Amino acid sequence: MNWSKLDYSKTQVRKAGETLAKSLTETDTDDLATAIDAYKAAYDILANWRATHAYPMQTILNQLRKKSLQIDDSAIVVQRLKRYPSILAKLQREPHMKLDTMEDIAGCRVVLDNIENVYELWDALSKSRSRNKLKRARDYIKQPKPSGYRGVHLIYTYQGKKNEYAGLPVELQLRSKVQHSWATAVEVVGTFLQEALKSSRGNQDWLDFFECAGEAFYALETKKPFARVKTLSEMVDSLKVLALLPAFAVATNVLSDQLAHKADFYLISLDITKRRLNFKRFAERDLDNGLNLYAQFESEFKNDPSKDVVLISAESVEGLRKAYPNYFADTSDFVRNLKTVLKAPNAI
Repeated sequence: MNWSKLDYSKTQVRKAGETLAKSLTETDTDDLATAIDAYKAAYDILANWRATHAYPMQTILNQLRKKSLQIDDSAIVVQRLKRYPSILAKLQREPHMKLDTMEDIAGCRVVLDNIENVYELWDALSKSRSRNKLKRARDYIKQPKPSGYRGVHLIYTYQGKKNEYAGLPVELQLRSKVQHSWATAVEVVGTFLQEALKSSRGNQDWLDFFECAGEAFYALETKKPFARVKTLSEMVDSLKVLALLPAFAVATNVLSDQLAHKADFYLISLDITKRRLNFKRFAERDLDNGLNLYAQFESEFKNDPSKDVVLISAESVEGLRKAYPNYFADTSDFVRNLKTVLKAPNAI
């Protein structure tokens, strides 16, 4: 296989990132055509820079899969190159972030049976004789992110035989199945709400719910008491979680078979009580009609708690499929874990 190599300097990569982080209205030129040409050139550099990470990612994936299966024969190991919208969003969200130093463009994810296996794999990787260098380790299991996310993140830099890739980073995410069920649910709900919940941005009620659920799931895995069962139960009822999550998952799977074009949008109406789904597709040029119908449905359903309506882009659905190829939009594990927590006898 002919692996991509970097065709630009690191300085050019950094400048491309700075260009892409700005909107057209923030460019240094009044010439729109010139600004558009600059954006196109920057995207070309981004495409090459991202593709350059493929070889180091594959090399580290092969080693990671071998170690993972030695510890857990049911381990699921996947890889992904970060999607362009995610790269751009990170550049825009974090002013100090530079494209040439972004560490998670290439990523490998391992889903293991339990937390003990996660730590055993981490220990095995730290003791391995790989030439690749561990740059950073973050234990988000014992010190979760504000969102409630738990997992172990390791940043390795490639130090293999191909010098042209030396120093390129690859992020390893190690999760238990319970932690992965939580992350999948956050991704699904964030997609339908069109909000970056996993980055602790968006609807505060949902952010509070997932933070509380993350704590509850950790207690479930470690067999420790969880004192906020009553609070969690109230959040579940208020947000209609047990009805909406399965409906969202059904919608995502149905739409994945219907995608016609990435520029399309889908207006989805959910009858939560009957678990019935209806959707209407709008081409990008017809988005105004979709928005008008969306507003009409919202007005009709505002006093009916059994109905919900969302407008979602086809690209978002496709993004879910790429981010979660093995558990595509399946929130059934999350719902099962949530129900187990809610049955706990120590609600206060």
